[in-house]
Amino acid sequence: MPLEIIIPGLIVAGFLLILVEIFLVPGFNVFGIFGFVIVVLGIIFAYTKLETRIANLILIVSIILAVVVIMVVTKSKSWKRMVLATDQQRTAGFHSSAEHLISLLGKRGVTKTTLRPAGMALFDDEKVDVVAEGSFIDSGKPVEVIFVEGNRVVVKEIKSDEMDID
Repeated sequence: MPLEIIIPGLIVAGFLLILVEIFLVPGFNVFGIFGFVIVVLGIIFAYTKLETRIANLILIVSIILAVVVIMVVTKSKSWKRMVLATDQQRTAGFHSSAEHLISLLGKRGVTKTTLRPAGMALFDDEKVDVVAEGSFIDSGKPVEVIFVEGNRVVVKEIKSDEMDID
């Protein structure tokens, strides 16, 4: 069998293995790796064993085939099942936790667990993961949020002499 048939057959077999990986055995498994390796080896063999003109043609056809495979895969029903298509809009109740936590700055609450230095505190009936500023803080102690950075909420214990008397 001539190499002009074997080498393109290798490349097509590689693409078929990649399609098997995508549709039949999802994940990053042996089929996808072998498929990619076979495609690359087919192109390398084309340049080492065939005329440059034929090897260039095989490379161009391989690139076109790769683009077609990508287009077919992304429009398939299987792809739609694998990819999350919904948005997480604020109107649907989703919000960035960092934005929400910034609103806690300066609020006072009570520790629900001992902060060693991390634990839980309650602010306006909402449990929040917090970190103590210095030493440990026992459960049930009043605290104030003094710093928020990303998802990290830092609190300090409010001593009895710092309590607001209304």
